[in-house]
Amino acid sequence: MRIGYQGIPGSYSESATLQYLKLKQIRSEDAELIGMDTFIESTNKLLAGEIDLAVMPIENSTTGLITRTLDLFRYQPVAASEEIYEHVQHTLWGVEGSRIEDLEEVYSHPEALSQTVDFFETHSHIQPVTYIDTAQSAKYIKELDDSSKAALASQRAGELYQLTPLRRGIQAEKTNTTRFFVMEKIDEETAIGDFLTENIKSFPERTRMMLYVETAHKPGALAQLLNTFNLFNCNLEGLDARPIKDKPFNYGFFIEVDLAEVSIDPTILWKTLEHSTEYIQLIGLFEPKQLLINFL
Repeated sequence: MRIGYQGIPGSYSESATLQYLKLKQIRSEDAELIGMDTFIESTNKLLAGEIDLAVMPIENSTTGLITRTLDLFRYQPVAASEEIYEHVQHTLWGVEGSRIEDLEEVYSHPEALSQTVDFFETHSHIQPVTYIDTAQSAKYIKELDDSSKAALASQRAGELYQLTPLRRGIQAEKTNTTRFFVMEKIDEETAIGDFLTENIKSFPERTRMMLYVETAHKPGALAQLLNTFNLFNCNLEGLDARPIKDKPFNYGFFIEVDLAEVSIDPTILWKTLEHSTEYIQLIGLFEPKQLLINFL
């Protein structure tokens, strides 16, 4: 099994991937973990069949949906089969002899920088610098060996690249957690209604569904769609708008619903949803995981 993730060893995506192996009881020798430079590369290799799964961050408890990854799934034959939660604690790492008061630049992934804005507001002499990802930031700081520069990265990354911790847990929220999807390629010829029926029959624990939909640009179109969820007793868990490419000020929606109380055939549900939309796509069907993390 070939599993792709964004980054290098020590990245949060790698940590989520290792968590997935443990969850599914997959032996490390039976899985090839492949680090990618970008989320686009992960998606493209999944579509090309060069990897079997892609572990992708899709939401953060501090900053919300990670739209640059979710947008890559739109109009593509991919769907999530699992969700993983990763508690994200950022440590400020420097080389030996570094001190916070002497720092000039801190490198990290833009998502990590956005989760630590409070630190930079209280340390205005430090410039946040966007870099490829958290782990590669740590590796880069080690290579620079410059006491005026530091990185925001995980505990594992700092230890892997032999850096000195300058301050731990500098994220704005102690409960800072990232949600990952484990994405698979699905057969483009498969009718989604049938796909849902077979999956729910084989995996009854998969009661959470995420969709991407586009409705007619007219009054009441979205309300009609949402009424369908109410009709079939689907609990609405999330609704987020995204601009549609080449259609200024027209929006599609990522919608997440709980299917646990739905008793009707999923094929009927899907056909009803199709009737209420101009475009509809399954983004994921998975078992909802409890957030079992000790934030102390």
